[in-house]
Amino acid sequence: MSNLDYDNEEYDAELIRANELVESASQLRKQNNIKGAISLYQKSLGIYLNSGAYMKLADIFNDIVSLVKKESEMLPIMERLRRTINEIEKLDILEEFANLKLAHANLTYKSSNYLDAGNLFIEVAELYTKVDEDEFRKLIGMFYLRAAECFEKISRTKRAEQLILKAIRIFDSSIFDYRIYLKQLKDQIDNKQYSDAIETIREIAKFFRRLEIELESTPEEDGVFRNLKNNVLARLIHIVSEYNLLKMICYRFIEEENKVQEQADKSIKDLIKAIDFIKEELKQEFYSSADLHRLTFDLFLLQMFQEFADHQIEDPIFLIMSGIPKSIKEIIKKMRFYDYTVQLLELNLKDNADLLETMALSQILDPYREFIIKSLKL
Repeated sequence: MSNLDYDNEEYDAELIRANELVESASQLRKQNNIKGAISLYQKSLGIYLNSGAYMKLADIFNDIVSLVKKESEMLPIMERLRRTINEIEKLDILEEFANLKLAHANLTYKSSNYLDAGNLFIEVAELYTKVDEDEFRKLIGMFYLRAAECFEKISRTKRAEQLILKAIRIFDSSIFDYRIYLKQLKDQIDNKQYSDAIETIREIAKFFRRLEIELESTPEEDGVFRNLKNNVLARLIHIVSEYNLLKMICYRFIEEENKVQEQADKSIKDLIKAIDFIKEELKQEFYSSADLHRLTFDLFLLQMFQEFADHQIEDPIFLIMSGIPKSIKEIIKKMRFYDYTVQLLELNLKDNADLLETMALSQILDPYREFIIKSLKL
């Protein structure tokens, strides 16, 4: 037997051993033996790295990222991930380097370090642009939107807006100028031109719907890419829902109550879809506190639509709590938009108008706070 044959046999044996470790880790995961699963995943990493099976590394790290919850668990994984990234960077295999950087971004996001996570998602977008801009165009846009959400979370609103506009240019090559429409909408509502404002909102919503449809047409990916896609889809639905809340209020001001009802029904269905996307992410442990915040904000928006339309068709508490782990339920119960929703259910929107005067609204809704509060007196 030649040395080459021996080396090949040894290589194959090592890969078989690593694959068996991954399979055993998956079984331990199903048995909720998280510590044991992480240990076996880490052992497989060393074998894959030493044997040159670099394409396996990012998937294993993403499996580990989905399992770790405490900071004490995240820190050693973060350090090992950084060391692995440094080794892969020297080998000039750009796509595997980009995949590992994405795992790093996801872990940093999960640890709620939004500044570093935002910068990492930007770096990931730039790396995928270098790998193949045409093939990964939609993914690149999603990375920029994820980065924007990170910067929004830490109130870097101008940076977030720049990244959203960058993502829009990647997704859509039309001449739609989002900023012009935003200014136009504010002027129309301030000047009580509600019918015109409805048409402007319709154009804004139509644009984000196009992005949503384009993303939904992306071939279904596994694991981290599927979760990223679903998270961005939920975000796009959320954006449209915020604008449609303003549209529904405009209908209220021009006394088209049937339109108020129609808009509420459509938006409730949209928000249920967004909530389901995020809940799926929660079940797979790909989330941070920012995702829980958006989930509870979606819940609050859903109840706002039901209150304005005086039409309770969904139990928001059951909707959000069904099918998610108990540990996450306990976190959600402590979040402020969950509490706001409970208060709306206990009384009603008009009796809780003072909530809207003080609560932290979104970047979209905050400029219209007075407009929303005035509508409650109609």
